[in-house]
Amino acid sequence: MQLPLSLIALLGAATLGAGQETNVTTGALGDARQVRNNPTIGETWIATFDSDAVKGTMSAVAQPIGINYTIDVTGLAVDKGPYKYHVHLRAVPESGNCTETGGHLDSYVRGDTPPCDKSMPQTCEVGDLSGKYGTVEGPDVKKEFHDLYTAMNIIQLGYIGNRSIVFHDASGARIACASLKQVEKVEACQG
Repeated sequence: MQLPLSLIALLGAATLGAGQETNVTTGALGDARQVRNNPTIGETWIATFDSDAVKGTMSAVAQPIGINYTIDVTGLAVDKGPYKYHVHLRAVPESGNCTETGGHLDSYVRGDTPPCDKSMPQTCEVGDLSGKYGTVEGPDVKKEFHDLYTAMNIIQLGYIGNRSIVFHDASGARIACASLKQVEKVEACQG
């Protein structure tokens, strides 16, 4: 029996692909999906840092696809970086204890080992913003980036509402945290 040439080529490609290993780590639920249904474009959530050392904000603004982020903080110690920053599962409690914010937002159950490959952000933990967009150095940070995988729609796996942003120093210690709070809309005055 003679196999058609196209079937032989297909079997050869499948065999070659099966023998190659990949270094891509993805979550148990697959790769993160781009968020395309934020309820209100322009909706804004802000984390306000006001510790003894770290002050400033990280804002998140809903876009048609994903969220635009702006970091504007001061007071990160020059000798403790580079700093990582993540969306964590829970808001900061009244005690201000950053360890009570839980782990990173990891909607697709990927984990943080091996580290995120920023060339493939869909394979990273959803909340690993520094893994996807780069760490920062102190003392002052002004940085903007657009993330396709976080959401402001509560039904999305990457929902950031009522969670927190946490900065970690080079040792992994949580050195600053702030709850994400929705900015109330201000209606324009008519008159």
